[in-house]
Amino acid sequence: MSLAEGLLYLSESDVKESITVAEAVELAEAGIRADGDGRVAGDKFYMDVGGRGFIKPFSGYKAGEELAFVKTFSYFPGNPERFGRPTTSSVVLLFDAETGLPVCLMEAGWATALKTGASTTVTASYLAREDSATVTIFGAGQLGRMHLRALVHRFSLEQVYVVDIVPHAAERYAEELGSELGLPIEPVPLGERERVVRVSDVLLTLTTGDQPLVERAWLAPGTFVARLGSYQEIDLDVITEADKVVVDNWHYVRPRIPELGKLAELGQFGPDDLHAEWPDIIAGRRPGRESHEEVIVYIALGIWGEYAALLPAIYRRARALGLGQALAT
Repeated sequence: MSLAEGLLYLSESDVKESITVAEAVELAEAGIRADGDGRVAGDKFYMDVGGRGFIKPFSGYKAGEELAFVKTFSYFPGNPERFGRPTTSSVVLLFDAETGLPVCLMEAGWATALKTGASTTVTASYLAREDSATVTIFGAGQLGRMHLRALVHRFSLEQVYVVDIVPHAAERYAEELGSELGLPIEPVPLGERERVVRVSDVLLTLTTGDQPLVERAWLAPGTFVARLGSYQEIDLDVITEADKVVVDNWHYVRPRIPELGKLAELGQFGPDDLHAEWPDIIAGRRPGRESHEEVIVYIALGIWGEYAALLPAIYRRARALGLGQALAT
């Protein structure tokens, strides 16, 4: 790869112009397959910052790729009230895999949401029923929006419900994405969530709240639940009474997912109770869904294969389109 251009800066708008949601879903699957085949190196850790929040450096490299990445994600929940600033931020540095020199600085808020929605969609295509047509999404923010945009590329959805603690956010989600995607979307008050959970094939929890949103008794046979938020989002028996529990990486989810911590303290769930880590399923070492009736719970915090495929593709497309700003190095 030529380094003559120096360091390329890509804004959020540059990133959005450089990839489609459909492309991201395909790249995410390729990245997960590479991870499952042992062709991706990566790591991450959570660094506490004075109790105010955390910064998570996150790295990855796919064998044969020209670029490696380091992504930082920060989460400071007090920002909106204290400073009027966002709770989260994401930035990526891409490095030339031959020299280790940086070639791109990328704003990555939109790419993070895109990768997460694409990744969950690929997972759901293996673990949810193929005929899944009704989905409930908890969380009407950017992640909730991107997940629905991605899901339509693998599922023929007929009804969508969106639940948010802020009614206006759910209403705006329903209006805007219903028009964008041509889908019937119903905003649902938090207190009415049981009604829609009971009729849903796929449930996604994508919140920063800290309360159980889903009870085991509400789940119909065959439901797929993706628990993806930061704090407790599901009752403990959703996990203990599921037919299969799949995680993306046990080493990372065990200490960070409140439900798993509580169950470990009670001696009710540990690594031996897992069905599989997700890369083992896509690699064929473990089965995915084996019956129409299975209730499958997926718990994830993110792994590196998807980013290792997605971020270099964004960079190459941006360069081909002449996007971004060259920074002096």
